[in-house]
Amino acid sequence: MLDLFNKEEIKSLKARISQLEEENTKLCLQLEKKDEKAKKTIATKQDVDRELNEAINKISSLQNEIQIQKKETSTELKFRFSENLSRNRFDEMMLLLGGIQSKLSTLITIYLGKDATSADAAQDIVNLIDSSSLHQIEKIESSTGKIIFYDTNRIINIVIIPVFPINRSECFLNRQFNLEPLKVNLEYERILVLNTHAGETLIGIAQADSFIEHEVIRSSVMGKHKQGGWSQKRFQALVEEDIKHHSDKVRALLDTMIAKHTDIQYIIAGGDGKLIKMITEGYNYPVVAKSMDAVLKGNVDQVLREAMSLRCYWI
Repeated sequence: MLDLFNKEEIKSLKARISQLEEENTKLCLQLEKKDEKAKKTIATKQDVDRELNEAINKISSLQNEIQIQKKETSTELKFRFSENLSRNRFDEMMLLLGGIQSKLSTLITIYLGKDATSADAAQDIVNLIDSSSLHQIEKIESSTGKIIFYDTNRIINIVIIPVFPINRSECFLNRQFNLEPLKVNLEYERILVLNTHAGETLIGIAQADSFIEHEVIRSSVMGKHKQGGWSQKRFQALVEEDIKHHSDKVRALLDTMIAKHTDIQYIIAGGDGKLIKMITEGYNYPVVAKSMDAVLKGNVDQVLREAMSLRCYWI
C-alpha cells in the first residue's frame, strides 16, 4: 500500500510539475511579448523625440533665415538677389567672373578685412562706386569680411561673404577682376565643423571638401515649458543640466578628435550659440559662425556643404 501511495504521489507531483512548467512557459511568452512591446514603445518614443528635435531645429533654422530675408528686404537694404551658394556653384561663378574683360579699366575688385569698412580701402577707387551701392555694401553684416566685384558701368555689382576671414584689405582697378586673393582664401588644409542643436551635435574634421572623420552626438534635452508641473525656474534648471550634460559628451569626443588632428586651421560652427561657446571654450582655434541646419536623416554631407557655402549679394 505504501508503495502504491508513493507512486500516486509521485505521479501527482509530476503532473503538477508539468502543469507548472506549462504555466511558466506561458508566462515567459507573455513576459517576452511585454518586453518586446516595451522595447518598441521606447524605440517609438526615441523616434518621436528625435523627429521632434529635428522639427524644432528646422523651425529655428527657418526662423533665422526669415529674419535674414526680412532684414535684407527692408527699406534700408534692397538687393536684386541674395543667396547661399555651394562651392560647386560658386566655382561656376568664379569661372564666369574670371572670363569677364572690359576695354578700359572699369572693373573694381575690393577685399575688405573682417573688421574693415570702405573707409579703410583706397579712396580713389572706392569713390568710383555710386553712393547708393556703397551704402548697401556697408550695411551688409559679415564676420569674415567682404569681397566686392563692381563695374563702373554698373553692369556687375556683386558682394561675396567668404567662408574664411580676409586678413588684409586690398583694392584693384583693372580690365579684369582680381580673383587671386579669393582663390587663396578658399584654400584650406583641415578644418573642424561643429553643428550643434537641441540635443544633437555633429563634429567632423574636413579635408578636401569631405569629412575624413565625424561623429553625431545625441542627448535628451527637454523641450518647451508647459503650464503645470515644474515651476519655470525648476524647469529651466533641468534644461540647463541637460545642455551641460550634452556639452560634456561632445567635448569628451572632441578632445579625442582634436588630439589626432592638431593642424586644424578654423572651427566652422553653426546652431545654438550658447552651446557653441560651451563646447569650444578653451580651444585655441579661430571660430567662424555660419547658419547651418540640423543633421537630418544622417545627411552629414549636407552640413558640410552648408558650412562651406558662400553668401552672395547682387546689388
